[in-house]
Amino acid sequence: MKNNGFTLIELLGVIIILTLLLLIVVPSILENIKKGQEEADNNTKNSIILATKNWLTDNKDKVNKNSSYTVNVSVLQDEGYLPQDIKLPSKKCSLNDASVTITSKITEKNIKYNYKYNAPANCK
Repeated sequence: MKNNGFTLIELLGVIIILTLLLLIVVPSILENIKKGQEEADNNTKNSIILATKNWLTDNKDKVNKNSSYTVNVSVLQDEGYLPQDIKLPSKKCSLNDASVTITSKITEKNIKYNYKYNAPANCK
């Protein structure tokens, strides 16, 4: 009589090998997903800061020397520097209430601007 199946030991061995592979692979996949979300969040924040820099180029008269000025994302959206309803990729929360604070400082030869992203309360 011919047996064409697998023994119980062979099946258990395959299940154990697959389980070990999953225990090794799944944590690294989850870590890569988390890193990707953090990178996407940082890219979104950097896009908002870049839009603020572009806004400042067109509106330097609104920012006094040696002072700080806050630009809301809604202003950047209304003036066409950012798309409407921008969201943080990881949390899917709206960034319409976010802002960027521009601090200007006069140096010997020019004006130096610093930009600080301010997250809205619902996205922290």
